[in-house]
Amino acid sequence: MEARKKGSNTGTFIVLLLLSLAVLFVMAPSLDQIKFRSHAVESHGADAIAAREGLWNCDDGLRVQLCPKSNLHSAGFCFWCETGSYLCPGMYVTLGGMEKTAFKRPCNEWRECR
Repeated sequence: MEARKKGSNTGTFIVLLLLSLAVLFVMAPSLDQIKFRSHAVESHGADAIAAREGLWNCDDGLRVQLCPKSNLHSAGFCFWCETGSYLCPGMYVTLGGMEKTAFKRPCNEWRECR
């Protein structure tokens, strides 16, 4: 009976975790809701402006994913445009929809939240 109870708790945990992730994705801001900050342009200049424009002009290639908290950064969302080339424009955004930064970088780094 103890083994069945432990398995039930694991199943409940997995369901709650999946529901929590689903709520976070529903809460992901759309590009129109993102509030720009000065950091991106101050740090990356024209590259940040080009990255923002690349996201807004991206059609079917637009991707978004939740990036977990790391040693350097808090949890947030990563937006990028799969361009079919080596570099992709992208942006990191807080859970509240504030822009952290924007620039172009290798597409695989956006995919891996690096």
